[in-house]
Amino acid sequence: MNSGVPLSDLKNKLLSGFKDFEAGINGHASEEIFKLRKQAIDQFDQLGFPTVKNEEWKYTNVSKYIDESWEQSKNLSPANPASLAQIKKSIPAIVDAHVFVFNDGVFSAELSSIKTDDTGIKLLSFSEAMKSEKDLLGQYLGKVLSSDINGFTAINSAFAVDGVFIHIPKNTKPKYPVHLVFTSGNGGEKYINHIRNLMIIEEGAGLELIESWISTGKSDYLNNVVSEIFVNRNATFNQYRFQEEDIENARQINFNQIVQQKDSLVNNFTVSTGGKLVRNDLQYRLEDTNCESHMFGLYIGTDAQHIDNHTLVDHAQPNCFSNEFYKGIMAGNSAGVFNGKVIVRKDAQKTNAYQSNKNILLSDNAKINTKPQLEIFANDVKCSHGATTGQLDEEALFYLRSRGIGATEAKVMLTTAFATDVLENIKPEVIRNYARQLVESKLHSLEMISDQQ
Repeated sequence: MNSGVPLSDLKNKLLSGFKDFEAGINGHASEEIFKLRKQAIDQFDQLGFPTVKNEEWKYTNVSKYIDESWEQSKNLSPANPASLAQIKKSIPAIVDAHVFVFNDGVFSAELSSIKTDDTGIKLLSFSEAMKSEKDLLGQYLGKVLSSDINGFTAINSAFAVDGVFIHIPKNTKPKYPVHLVFTSGNGGEKYINHIRNLMIIEEGAGLELIESWISTGKSDYLNNVVSEIFVNRNATFNQYRFQEEDIENARQINFNQIVQQKDSLVNNFTVSTGGKLVRNDLQYRLEDTNCESHMFGLYIGTDAQHIDNHTLVDHAQPNCFSNEFYKGIMAGNSAGVFNGKVIVRKDAQKTNAYQSNKNILLSDNAKINTKPQLEIFANDVKCSHGATTGQLDEEALFYLRSRGIGATEAKVMLTTAFATDVLENIKPEVIRNYARQLVESKLHSLEMISDQQ
């Protein structure tokens, strides 16, 4: 550390490397994007990395997970053939879909599989879109995402070179979902990938999106991810996010900004079972009437994992509905955070907004910090929030044990039942089954039950 200022040397290292980075990508983007990058690096210079003195980060000390020795990722080309063959074995086959794969933040055409019989979608790497989709990027990129939200979003805007670009034209429903697979851990030691995603779903269109985050190597890494998603009038967006990364080597800071227009519907499902550090910022802006928004989250921590879920739903217009339902299961020395905020603006009459967070602690050393919030400036609304934290029901455990069920299996059965309330909201059966298998595998791990043997 430098002068007691968290990560100040790392900040200075990134700032000093920006000019060389900018020169290296010259000619690969519009002048407007270069302007956005320069504004963002100036913001990062002012902000630095967030600390626990920031109210939104008071329970998540990032300096425990990255230090001055970390580097900006230099992996700007696809992996070698031997690595690609090994990575390919790790890609989950969840559903028949467009499969778009990124290795350490770089698009891999060799690992990806795009359906040729689906003309209802434009699916590109972000690096390619910066060359061929300059008009749409100029219209949407960075327009609703303020780079001063925190230092991670600012540094992403400055350094991101790849990710996904998706454009669904008006009144179009693609034949297949899109499965984004992000593999990491193969790029050296202690490095940061900046990944930028932009998705535009036009009026009356729809998109089914699956995200898999997996570790395919043993390097320490941080994925710093920013996604901007525009769901236009009468459009539908379903997002299924599975974070399965290594609990020792992986770190992820994820910022998801979703903007909804009139009569749109969005469902977000986030299942977090992996990662040494996971921070999910999910923000919704309901900019017109009759928007409907659902957020479902399930997070399961073992060992010393730290999983932080922050949500913000901004109701700006009347007659909108939002619902948040998050559950956490924490074991070992793990820590969980849920901070959910709902804002109802003065003009947003007839708003319905609900928020629930429930947690189970499976060991004496596990902990959870939960903070549901409502800020209401309208008077004709229906809003509620609540949070609970407890342990497994001893009577239920005794009942199962008295029926001849072993201690481990009884605990897995009860925790699985606790998680099922969230998973049942996943409508496609094949995706729901995958989520259930992922959760059951995590719950069967020895770390999950060791403190209650």
